[in-house]
Amino acid sequence: MVNLFYIPFFIHLLLIKAMTAATIHHLTFGKMEAQISTLGAECISLKKNGQEYLWQANPDVWGRHAPVLFPIVGRLKDNQYTYQGKSYALGQHGFARDRNFELTEKTDRQLTMILRADETSKKVYPFDFELSIGYSLSETGLNVDYHVHNPSGEQTLFFSIGAHPGFGCPLEPEKESFSDYQLDFGHKSITNLPLYTLEGGLISTKKSSLALQEGKLNLDYKLFENDALIIDVDPVTTVSVCSLKTGKGFAMQFSDFKWLGLWTKEKGAKFLCLEPWNGIAATTDHDGTLENKLGIVQLAPQASHKASFQVDLLG
Repeated sequence: MVNLFYIPFFIHLLLIKAMTAATIHHLTFGKMEAQISTLGAECISLKKNGQEYLWQANPDVWGRHAPVLFPIVGRLKDNQYTYQGKSYALGQHGFARDRNFELTEKTDRQLTMILRADETSKKVYPFDFELSIGYSLSETGLNVDYHVHNPSGEQTLFFSIGAHPGFGCPLEPEKESFSDYQLDFGHKSITNLPLYTLEGGLISTKKSSLALQEGKLNLDYKLFENDALIIDVDPVTTVSVCSLKTGKGFAMQFSDFKWLGLWTKEKGAKFLCLEPWNGIAATTDHDGTLENKLGIVQLAPQASHKASFQVDLLG
């Protein structure tokens, strides 16, 4: 029997260990600036003309900026799974966000970091893996590249990967509010989007619908009363979030991914997450085996999986 109380304590120890060795790396290009931490290979600042666009991890609200989700996305039933008859405990969104990555390449405008399997990771995830994350500034924003490699010569790698960047919303809280912002999915013909619904953090067998007006939707905290909004990427591959007052905002292109999550924590939280995923939370009727989990990626020995998304800063 897996002791579920061990999970948060174990992750807490990993976090303390990683934070003591974390290094912040700075990137610059034209009007753009970014800061990337070796802890979780997490982007912790993204600026244009000196203005911060990324959520600044207020610990009283949500204490992260843009965590990387690996080797799972979302929550497992009872925070555990089975693989080849053995049970493993693994908390929501996996462990990569709390591990220290190694810097492998850096220039003024881009860098790459890597995380490899070790004895610690294999206690909760019995696979060899190499997870490389690349960040590069462009004239309009930030490009993020995920590269998962299976170094094993014989074992299939089962994993999911996703992003969880939070953006200031509103960007200028002294002038505007969350409800002054509008989502635009770029398709005027779309009047509604099917939504996956969550029950206790798991994907329900029931779906709901998100009504749009010519592909657009005004933000309201009530939209998130039942947690995240989760949609299929096809046919939506881009979204922009702009202030109706100032014209400033942010946009994302995520065609390499299967799902998109939109999330904010609570009324007055002043951030919005745009989350492209290749993976999703377990379903309420999942049998617990990793191989049968919805959205799991199966990577053959010596094979690689690549996915990228782009963030543009508007205004």
